[in-house]
Amino acid sequence: MNRIQILQERVGAYLAEMGLEPDQSEDGLYLFKYGSTVVMVSLFDEGEDTFVRFASIMLKDFEPTLELLHRILRLNTEVLFGAFLLFEDNTLSFSSTLLGNHLDFDEFEKTLRYVAKVSDDYDDELQRLGGGQRAEDVLREG
Repeated sequence: MNRIQILQERVGAYLAEMGLEPDQSEDGLYLFKYGSTVVMVSLFDEGEDTFVRFASIMLKDFEPTLELLHRILRLNTEVLFGAFLLFEDNTLSFSSTLLGNHLDFDEFEKTLRYVAKVSDDYDDELQRLGGGQRAEDVLREG
């Protein structure tokens, strides 16, 4: 069994222990709805290490105003761990990545819940500043 398969089994067991039943996409992403956001958990490896990335799309198709960008930079100094990410297609995400080699349940659960909470706590405020659509809006229309 390769490293990613071992990590997939561990993550599956952790999700079951948390009582979560994610939607799983064809490319291996685990997807969860949380409040007005969606959290994605993806697994990957590089060299000898495996990783678990928790990411939540907060806004799509928004206007990156100076006020919004300033707020995002300030929020990056306030969050405990993780970072707000701005992509070229005007998608805003909050993300945190953990080393998967020796991932334990406590850090997995706390990171998943933290990414979901930060995203859900700030998506409305950031939408007021820059417009666009929250994950919930995209899902409702899609």
